[in-house]
Amino acid sequence: MNVSDLQQFLRSLSRPLSDAGAKKAADDLERACAGLEPFRDLNVAQFADFLANAEVYARTGVVPATRPARSSAAKAGTKAGDPQALAAAVDSVRALYDRVTSPEVTYATIEAELKRLEKRFKKDEILQIAREFGIGGTLKAKGAALEEMRRRMRERKESFERTRF
Repeated sequence: MNVSDLQQFLRSLSRPLSDAGAKKAADDLERACAGLEPFRDLNVAQFADFLANAEVYARTGVVPATRPARSSAAKAGTKAGDPQALAAAVDSVRALYDRVTSPEVTYATIEAELKRLEKRFKKDEILQIAREFGIGGTLKAKGAALEEMRRRMRERKESFERTRF
């Protein structure tokens, strides 16, 4: 299913709404269809990825690293030790940690960002990101490193929320 199919579906909803007197709702759907026009050739999954990246940019001001089309190389993750991707990931984790006290950053946001890292990077890369984030000790598992990052962000958010009142 492509975005053009989604546009067609929205337009099919717009006509009956307009006929029923819900002109504003019909106009809103038409405006949405017009906004989707540049993306009409993307499939819905690609468009959803674009929207997720746009949301991260709107929230953080940082354009997330884009992933190439799903190829065998993309399925395998990043190139081993890609310094630019790792540096961007460390910056992303630090930026999230800095923003975690903001009401816009929810626990679900923290979870989504860490799941994105988990999917994108291999064990050694996650351990390196954790070390550069400031997590010392002898972390030996990918899950342990992610859990420690999660714990630190949650603790900071909870501490801020407790002291706010």
